[in-house]
Amino acid sequence: MTGLAEGRVPARTRMPGCAAASRPAPGPLAGPAALGIALAALLAAAPARAQEAVTVEDLRRLRAMLEQQQRRLEEQDARLARQQRLSAAPARALEGLRRALRAPGPARPPAAPAQAAPGAPAPPPVVAAPAPGAPSAAAPRDPQAPSTAAEAAAVRRREEQRVLATDPTLARVGGVLTPRGVISAESSVEYLYTQNTQAIVNGFSIIPGITFGTVDIRRATQRAAIAALTLRYGITDRLEINARIPWVWRGDTIQTAPADINASPITVSPTGSGLGDVEFGASYQVNDGLDDWPVFIANLRVKSDTGRSPFDVPIYRVTDPQGGFLRGLERELATGTGFWSVEPGVTVAWASDPAVFFGGLRYIWNIGRTVSLQDPAGGPPTRTRLEPGDGVGLNFGVGFALNERTSLSLGYDHIFVMSSRAGGRNIAGSGLDIGSFNFGLSYRASERLSVSLGVSVGATENAPDARIILRVPYRFSL
Repeated sequence: MTGLAEGRVPARTRMPGCAAASRPAPGPLAGPAALGIALAALLAAAPARAQEAVTVEDLRRLRAMLEQQQRRLEEQDARLARQQRLSAAPARALEGLRRALRAPGPARPPAAPAQAAPGAPAPPPVVAAPAPGAPSAAAPRDPQAPSTAAEAAAVRRREEQRVLATDPTLARVGGVLTPRGVISAESSVEYLYTQNTQAIVNGFSIIPGITFGTVDIRRATQRAAIAALTLRYGITDRLEINARIPWVWRGDTIQTAPADINASPITVSPTGSGLGDVEFGASYQVNDGLDDWPVFIANLRVKSDTGRSPFDVPIYRVTDPQGGFLRGLERELATGTGFWSVEPGVTVAWASDPAVFFGGLRYIWNIGRTVSLQDPAGGPPTRTRLEPGDGVGLNFGVGFALNERTSLSLGYDHIFVMSSRAGGRNIAGSGLDIGSFNFGLSYRASERLSVSLGVSVGATENAPDARIILRVPYRFSL
């Protein structure tokens, strides 16, 4: 009986492996707990001789049963965790849709869970698949997320505006709107560089590379810096008025090798600075951009003639004794065009996550006037009606929001300038094509302050070779 005495289970002895039986499982999964309670009741009710009959082998079998139930519990826990991960997938999809600025749709009610049998493991929870754009029960609604299609469109418009603001062309001609009641004060610094080389042949060539006569080679380098203040005010969320006040510095260097072989090269360096042509205009968003429609923005820009006119600067009136090329050249440089112009246009923006496509078309109407043309020979000026050629501008590109603070854009801008007229007759060779590739980068330092850097590279002979513009807009409310 000694072996049986060792195999007895005193009432105060805690059996190893029974800890799982003493811990109730969550919910209806109470199989091991019920087994432990039943075993305790059996041992309490059995007579002393029945307790002595419980051997070590019986305890081992009991422990194996408890371990098997523990494994089933762990498997149930693993299935529950897997079901929770699957139920979280619609929530992640919903968050992706919200980031794509889609409007949330109506939620589908989840199916009622079936009643589990007493003592049986509870089935895994069934999660109803949400409709596209519908919030999931596993993902509580973000209070900052858009709740209507109009609000989602407004958020999408703000993202589009942040991308469009990086393009150098759109920042000038229109398309970037300011919210209602907000004033934007934008300071900018712009640098332009152009170099042209001309070879004028006074003679004839018998074969390529062999020329009889003289060759007059001129090289002109033009540099300009423009500091400007642009003010924008949002009358409504879809209507903005703006004005731009520039200050211009210009400096040219003209070098020539005169036709006279005995003459030395000549260099002149005229400069000029002062107030440029003040501009003012307005932009209006035509439609609301719902249902994946592109947004159309109508723009109107008017340029004045407040800058110094090219017809008001002094010129060289005498022939230089070494080459004669100075006749009619400017001694000082103008800071304006000398003509008013009106520029209506339209800008189109369409968001296709993660890109924003944009484009624009505008017409430049240069208003002609009668000016006094100076006589290089020193005679009295001549009154002449000049009509600068009108222009048609086209631009397009694509932009990306890299993150919530940084955006970039790539685009192309082209302006076709028609022939100018003097005294009612066309000026031969006065038509121009001005094309440039644009790159823009913007960083939003805060809700009020951002920094934008734009670069343009000339694609045609008449376009500036390089143009760099740094803009720092600051927004504040009245």
